[in-house]
Amino acid sequence: MKIAYLAWHGSVHTRRWVAWFAARGHEVHVVTCGGGAARDVDADGRPVELTYEVHDLGEPRAGKLGYLLKVGAARRAVRALEPDVVHAHWLTSYGLLALAVLRGWKSAPPLAVTAHGDDVLIAPRSRALRPIVQRVLRAAQLVTVPSDVMAEAALELIRPNDPPRAGIAVFQYGVETARLAEVGRRVRAQRDPRGSSADDPLRIVSARALLDLYRIDALIEAVALLRERGVHVQCHLLGDGPSRASLEAQVERLALGALVTFHGAVTPGEVERVVAASDAYVSVSESDGVSLALLEALALGAVPVLSDIPANRPWVNDGETGVLVAIEPASIADGIVRAGALDRERLAADNLAMVGERADRDTNLAACELLLDSLVGVSWNPEPVDAAPVDPT
Repeated sequence: MKIAYLAWHGSVHTRRWVAWFAARGHEVHVVTCGGGAARDVDADGRPVELTYEVHDLGEPRAGKLGYLLKVGAARRAVRALEPDVVHAHWLTSYGLLALAVLRGWKSAPPLAVTAHGDDVLIAPRSRALRPIVQRVLRAAQLVTVPSDVMAEAALELIRPNDPPRAGIAVFQYGVETARLAEVGRRVRAQRDPRGSSADDPLRIVSARALLDLYRIDALIEAVALLRERGVHVQCHLLGDGPSRASLEAQVERLALGALVTFHGAVTPGEVERVVAASDAYVSVSESDGVSLALLEALALGAVPVLSDIPANRPWVNDGETGVLVAIEPASIADGIVRAGALDRERLAADNLAMVGERADRDTNLAACELLLDSLVGVSWNPEPVDAAPVDPT
């Protein structure tokens, strides 16, 4: 099967998704607006050779309008490939681009789209973006979403039209369950148990982008409250984003420079090591689909402290396999302290079993592969092509 992905190649999640399909023996092409040079690295920090072809159209300008300015180049690239199926990720950008590419193409291949959290939960609140989301969803023969909440939202946006021919499929990208579990065990074995020293800090980590949506500001306020209570903490912020300057100013205003570290964008391997070594993985997003960062944290054995929103509740049994909190500093601070008292090894085992059952990458992408097969009308079940695993350690 020849698959043309319209997606941002700069995302590690895009690269892992398409690499899986390439490893299965499919001919895979990624049409991207920027991020074409992005590469994963191996254990020695060397770029991993791509097993698929990237067609970089250049960074878009002028917001969402910038994607429309790429229509001509995208149309030429995709139509020259003559793919069996087009699969777009993110509805308001690459989904919009896919619509324009396929318009008027008499022999157009079927369209699959994957919606991410804000695509159907936030973007439709905008009068300008809602019709774009609806048109993309209604044009697709297959829609995939990571949660039941998003499936319901997508169906409401599609109505009164019929659902897509292949339906709305609920599954996550999935994570490399076995490998992440081994990384988590190795990292935990290398650090001393917390509490072996009175000066040993409570390690807090966030691996979300620095965006207003993820309420890093509330986490920083919670760190200030913990300091006032005499709790020795270290907070590590992994990732970057447009809110960084304001968050750094907040840290300076609260005199938390010695307690909060901005690491910026780091390699996936470094994220895994820091998350696995943490005492509390904190994600207090106001809205979400199913966060891949959360699934990775669960597989790594981290103790999750999560905002009490619909997307997070199916993944955490409050007080048993993690902690659910209100999105306000006092609740977050209390949740971090509660997380530190949980049985880490029992929690890690329970969460690993859940992720392995519901969010394993091989299992979930194999299900997606079958759905794409049904759209194209082929039967594809080869032995996976050997691919060198990437060990982040």
